[in-house]
Amino acid sequence: MTIEQIVARHKQRSGFRLADYAEVAIPIYKLHVQALTLAHRRLPPVEEFILKCLALNVSTIEEIREFLGLEEEVVKSALVNLAQTESIALTAPRGRQAWTLTSKGRVTLQTAELVSPEQQTFSIQFDIITRKPALYRFHKPLKHKELSDEGLKEIEITPRKHPQPGEITPLGIEKILKATPGLTEQRRDVLAIQSLENVKPLYIRALALVYRSTEGDEVQIAFTIDGKLSEEHQLAFAGSDACRRLIASLSVDPAEQKELEAAAAVAREWAPSEEVARRLRESTDDAEAQLAEAAQLLEAAEGSKERLHLWERLQAAEKEVQRLQDEAKRLQVRNLYVADHPPLLGDALRTAKSRLMIISPWIRGKVVDQAFLKKLEQLLSNGVRVYIGYGIKEQPTVNAAVQDAEAVDELNKLSNKYPTFVFKRLGNTHAKVLIKDSEFAAVTSFNWLSFKGDPHRTFRDEQGTLLQVSELVDAKFRDLEPRFASTDAANVHG
Repeated sequence: MTIEQIVARHKQRSGFRLADYAEVAIPIYKLHVQALTLAHRRLPPVEEFILKCLALNVSTIEEIREFLGLEEEVVKSALVNLAQTESIALTAPRGRQAWTLTSKGRVTLQTAELVSPEQQTFSIQFDIITRKPALYRFHKPLKHKELSDEGLKEIEITPRKHPQPGEITPLGIEKILKATPGLTEQRRDVLAIQSLENVKPLYIRALALVYRSTEGDEVQIAFTIDGKLSEEHQLAFAGSDACRRLIASLSVDPAEQKELEAAAAVAREWAPSEEVARRLRESTDDAEAQLAEAAQLLEAAEGSKERLHLWERLQAAEKEVQRLQDEAKRLQVRNLYVADHPPLLGDALRTAKSRLMIISPWIRGKVVDQAFLKKLEQLLSNGVRVYIGYGIKEQPTVNAAVQDAEAVDELNKLSNKYPTFVFKRLGNTHAKVLIKDSEFAAVTSFNWLSFKGDPHRTFRDEQGTLLQVSELVDAKFRDLEPRFASTDAANVHG
């Protein structure tokens, strides 16, 4: 599933709204566990039939060989194996050597399993948030130095304690073994953990979802791993110092807040009733969740009949989402929350006809990628006037990431190629703005050009106002256009 599908699937939460989300790196350890186990192996057919012979008092090598029609060496080899597992014992009744079943051998014959003690080494992962052994089969663990390149924000757990012997139990190891592909044919009982070795700190990908209560200031932080919501991680993280620090950081820049409130005040007289806006938002959230669920199920479907049913369900969900989006466009003003922003930017890049303005403090290569640049150049080729302003400070960022610097360089190249493109470091950009034609203007806290893949950004309550009244949109454009009027359109990256 894509990040957008995961967000759509999980943005509904009773009494809460989704305030922010980001790809994160959850700290784990990879280690080797030395354990004492009992291995259950399927009894080989030859050994099973030899045990059955002994149960019928066919007990010498010669008798067993003749009864089963096997070579003597095959019989001897099987008897040695059975003796080593203490399933049979050699006796000498009436002066002749013969094999007999032991009590363990009778159980082995009944269950058709060989049970033997073994010392075993298991390679496992240990989740630092849940403090439990874990199995993350669909994720390649990452080293700390890779997080920045991957654009992952680290969930910092301090102090970062190594796993302790008491935290890795035999039952925890057995759960991992049962969930590990390739081990289902052999059952293994873990009796005792003997030692933990070769402990290495690593990370796995997850998506963090920040919810804020619709009434009051309560904040909840959830995690999805492999696209699935993990209540275990939410509950464990909720009581941590890391969670308290993260919630405390959910603040808004005063200058940004002032601009957001000003935009909301201008739009207030055009705003629909609170009940209309609430109904439309809830219906849209529900339809988008249904769409994401149908898409996920269709990916996993196998039978043609099931795929057809899910495809029809997907089509119906897409039509319902489109209907609600069209209805939302008829609202003159509406509130924006975090998940509303990426579709707006995508729509502007696809369908702008005359002008496009984007103001965003930071530019990240994860957002301004080749797909973004291709869409932007298509707009410019079609004669659309484009204004992109960036920079929270007057001076460029020192030691910008290579990928981010390259994104700025590519935008500079386009601005030199197309006279209708003004790309400028503005500095002092607080509220973030997206204007498409005279159709809409979004004034928000959402960082349009750096939201994805920024390991340094803090979690926020991303929201704003969408103006869909042409005179308000034009007024906002006229208010901001002079900031681009300087002839210094060539910019160094930052």
